[in-house]
Amino acid sequence: MSETLFEYRGKRYPWHSGGDDYLRLQTDRPPTAEDFPDATEMNADPHDPWVKLPRRAVTARFSQEVSGTWHGVPVHVGSRVKRGLERGMVMVWYAGKEPDAAVSAGLSGNQNDGWSALVSPDEIEDVHVETTRLPMVSA
Repeated sequence: MSETLFEYRGKRYPWHSGGDDYLRLQTDRPPTAEDFPDATEMNADPHDPWVKLPRRAVTARFSQEVSGTWHGVPVHVGSRVKRGLERGMVMVWYAGKEPDAAVSAGLSGNQNDGWSALVSPDEIEDVHVETTRLPMVSA
């Protein structure tokens, strides 16, 4: 999915939230003091694990943009649903220029706000991931 990633100790983690001098990063499992010795706070909730780190402990910032096709039309892949019945689904946004194609593919929306759908990641084809290193500034 498209997101901002931060590097800590050689591994990249998605941005959760943050402030001027700290970042909360999402982890794929409950964080431990062994994996995050610089942590000032940890959330071990298996549905929303994260770690709070001083900004100075993070070494790099990246932008990850994901695109692909869904029902034959180009889409940008947005955020993943983390809770509830739709957990694991992703939001896709139409990346083409023909309104009729968006509607025919099953996307909802309009020409002013764009077209989108909540879909299973398995339904997205021709996935392309582009990662760009960014300067270390506020998220």
